[in-house]
Parts: sequence; C-alpha cells; structure tokens
Amino acid sequence: MPDYTIQAGDCLLNLAHDHGLRWESVWNHPNNSQLKARRGDPNILLPGDLLFIPEKRLKEHQKATDQTHKFVRLGTPAKVRLRLLDFERRPRCNVRYAANVDGNRSEGASDGNGMIEFVAPPNAREVHLILTENGRQEEHRLQLGHMDPLDTISGVQRRLANLGYHCGGEDGELGDATRAALRAFQRERQLPESGEPDDATRSALHQLHGS
Repeated sequence: MPDYTIQAGDCLLNLAHDHGLRWESVWNHPNNSQLKARRGDPNILLPGDLLFIPEKRLKEHQKATDQTHKFVRLGTPAKVRLRLLDFERRPRCNVRYAANVDGNRSEGASDGNGMIEFVAPPNAREVHLILTENGRQEEHRLQLGHMDPLDTISGVQRRLANLGYHCGGEDGELGDATRAALRAFQRERQLPESGEPDDATRSALHQLHGS
C-alpha cells in the first residue's frame, strides 16, 4: 500500500480503525520509524506527513473440531480526555457534563483537577459537550484530531486558543494577533514577553495544555 498523506483532522487511531488495523501495528512498523521519531505522539500529526499503512495479514489458529472456542478481538475503545479550566486557568471541579460522540452519550462530573474522560468510537470526529455548573449550561462542539504538532505555528495557535488566548483567526502564520496572544501567555507564566514561540514558551504550553 502506498504512503498515505495526512489530512487535516486525521490521527493515527481513526486511520488504523478505518483500515481494520490496530494503531500500534501501524505506528511501530519499521517504515514509520522516521515519522515516529519526528512526531513522538501518534495522535498529533501534521497535514502533509506521510504515513505507511501496512496490509492486513491473515492470522490462523489451529483448534480442535466439535468444540466451542472463544476468540477475543484485540483493541480497546478510544478515550477522550479533557481538562476544564476557568478564565484564570484554575481547574473547574465537580462540573456536570453530558458528552455526545456520534450518538454515544456519556455523563459524569469533572474531578478535582478539572479532568473528564469518556469513551468514543475510534473514528469519531466531533464531540458535542454540554456543561452544567451552578445552574448554568454551556454548549461546546469540539473537533477531534485537529491538533498540529507543537513545533509548528498552527500547533502553538491551537493550544493558545484552547487555553483562552485567541489568535484572531490566524492559522499557520505568526501575525500580530498571535504575537499578542503569546505575550499574554508569557506574562501569565512569568516568561520573557518576546511574542515569539521560543523553547521555554513551547514547554510551558505543553505542560499547561497537556499535549
């Protein structure tokens, strides 16, 4: 099978699922060793990356006839993990949530660190999330698989936006709005306010964003 060119919204989990493979079988294939070393995280790929997707292999088992045999399909459901923060970047604890992912509904509450977690189909593309806190509701639609690597400008911008530092619609270009968002983030994290996505800023973004 020829290399697949990553598109916006792709991640390894949904691509492997669409081809009937486990994501580990794809990610750990020798033909993907350079991509694995460059990106590190199988679910944060950049549009234009080349991913080798191997052919499925037939697996045979020798079993006695006239008996009942049980086979367990490998693989686990995908999980979505989100952290809820307030405008001061403090965890929002005990917030009730209802999540709908392709018709799969989950309900619960955020933990003491603002984290929520729920199961989603491996090929899911969007989460419809409703939060309830102090009698007030918020509705959010979150795209899955649209996080670019942190060493790209678009990856920096999307993490800033997720943390509440909006970049004015700039995407992939380091413009005035993105520099202003970077300076605001750097100020809050007590970093030099350069407006540049330097190593210290990227490290702080990774730590706070969680990816």
